[in-house]
Amino acid sequence: MWNNYKLAVCTNQRKAQICRTLTPPPWIPKKEERVFEQLDRETRELLQQVLEQEKSGYRPSWRQSEESPLREGLSRNVKTEGVEWNENSKRVGLLARKIGMLPQWLNDGTRVLCTMLEFPDNCVVSAIDPETWYRKSLVGKSKAFGIRGPMWKVTVGAVNADPSKFTRVYRNVFECQGLPVKQHLGSFMVTEDAVVAPGTPLHVCHFTVGQFIAVTGRTIDWGFQGGMHRWGMRGMPARRTTKSHRRIGSIGSTGDARVWPGKRMPGHMGYEWVTTSGLEVLRINPTKQVMYIKGCVPGEIGEILLVKDCLQPLKRVKNPPFPTYYPTPPEASASKEDVTETEALRSPNAPVIAPDGEIFASNLFRFTSPSIVFTEEHETKAAERAEQQGPLSGERPFLASRLPRAISAARLPHGVLLSIFEYLTLRDLAACMRVCRHWWAVLEYQDSIVWERLAHRIVPEEAMNDPCLLSETPSYKEKIRAYFFAWNPNDSSKNNYLRPNGFTVHRNPVAQSTDGIRGKIGVSNGIHAWEFIWEGPLGTVACIGVGSKHAALHCQGYVALLGSDDQSWGWNLVDNQLMHNNAQISPYPRVNNPPKYQMGDRIRMVMDCDRHTLYFERGTEFLGVAFNNLPPLKLFPAMCGVYGNTEVSMVYLGPPLLG
Repeated sequence: MWNNYKLAVCTNQRKAQICRTLTPPPWIPKKEERVFEQLDRETRELLQQVLEQEKSGYRPSWRQSEESPLREGLSRNVKTEGVEWNENSKRVGLLARKIGMLPQWLNDGTRVLCTMLEFPDNCVVSAIDPETWYRKSLVGKSKAFGIRGPMWKVTVGAVNADPSKFTRVYRNVFECQGLPVKQHLGSFMVTEDAVVAPGTPLHVCHFTVGQFIAVTGRTIDWGFQGGMHRWGMRGMPARRTTKSHRRIGSIGSTGDARVWPGKRMPGHMGYEWVTTSGLEVLRINPTKQVMYIKGCVPGEIGEILLVKDCLQPLKRVKNPPFPTYYPTPPEASASKEDVTETEALRSPNAPVIAPDGEIFASNLFRFTSPSIVFTEEHETKAAERAEQQGPLSGERPFLASRLPRAISAARLPHGVLLSIFEYLTLRDLAACMRVCRHWWAVLEYQDSIVWERLAHRIVPEEAMNDPCLLSETPSYKEKIRAYFFAWNPNDSSKNNYLRPNGFTVHRNPVAQSTDGIRGKIGVSNGIHAWEFIWEGPLGTVACIGVGSKHAALHCQGYVALLGSDDQSWGWNLVDNQLMHNNAQISPYPRVNNPPKYQMGDRIRMVMDCDRHTLYFERGTEFLGVAFNNLPPLKLFPAMCGVYGNTEVSMVYLGPPLLG
């Protein structure tokens, strides 16, 4: 009934050009219904277990037998034994879900755009003979007996669904065959010798690599669109026009005062049945039930499509699995392994089967195969060509023979380059980004697998697992950069030690001592930002700021080291004073009664080396410029404290987002 409705709507649209609508006619039985049953938790869990078993293909003991599951339950009226394919045979099709599009490459380097189709849980639901179809259906009266002879109507279902969401009438269609409820149905016209029995699962290997198929589906529904979008019209003039830039203009004529039928006007765009024929199958993944086809298909991502054999004379399939593909037992496949390899060697255009079972076309490049192969003949020709051309200007002669290698390697796909780069060190990656613009574009993505593996090798595990420490550096590349800008354990007071995470310094409880530490890398140009987190009490002195490599890091007593000489500039968080050259410059922030530092606050220090200024931020609050006229020296982030067992963390954020 539901399939007859789809075919009837499609036929009426072509003949009468009726308006497209998503609402079915009122005489069509409802497919889904909402039922709220008052069930306890244990009963609901039991029903859920039964549904999962049905979806996984479980059958009761009384239905199990020694016969192949795909041939179990064949109808007596359907004969599949001893039937061979001929040119007049027309096989059943499958229902597929459009996953998306992605590029593939041929062996000669040609880039091909492919569409991925998934075949989820396809199964034959019913097979109606031509006489019954002609007698009980209006569509069957025009299609059961045609120029190709009598045709069977075979209905295929896809995508197992929860039966509690459907009506009883719809569920009975599947209960008669002992099948789980399918969410989508589609019908195909099949010759008598290619009829598949109800209850037979359909595999993606029903189609073979290298054959051509036809895909039918609804186009993308754009809704009501104007003439420029719907028909590609030019529109009205762009200038000296009032509210008519995208109008279609005059729709009349000099003759009869009427609009002729077929005039291109604004209206509903898309949501039409379209068949794209002559699409080549390049790759099949039997495990995932996914097929790669060359070209595009109608519909948006997630649309259910009807896939069948192509009927074009020059692209018809030859000797396909007939009437469908039946998986062979493991014993039979093992015994035929040698024969398959021998046949593949005899026919160079035969599909290639990968070790994981995936099937490729013979001209399709596999990422497990070598992309560039240089032989001694290539080396000899390159050397002779270099001798004839002479040495390049400013370079040694032997570089000319190596130039084709660099050009070829620069054109490798992103996936191949990422697999190579993930084994390189940070210094080698920096060299790769300077060598080739294509390599730079591949490594520019800061969350790629290359930076992820490098971050897990360089950054300590304690820092990677801390949810708060590196929260301002979300990407893996930023985490690596922050680690190289962290505290320097070799440039610190002896009373400090660095925690295993590499970002937090701990001060030992030593009396009458002020201890400091500097960062690993200093800066002298650009704009840079650091984030400080002071965990624990401040004590009498707690300073953060910048200093040169000659600034003091230890002294007796409780003294603000940052700002005690002309080599450092610091902000004492205890009394909110700016210190430089052993003098208090001014209170900071420069307001009356500035707020004190609260435990847990994140202080951000920003240094503009181009303008020679230094300022601080608390959270999202800008506290004003702290120091001006900084010298053009290499300055390091630094801190000093006096309280025992206090901990200070510093994370480099990189250039800040100004404005």
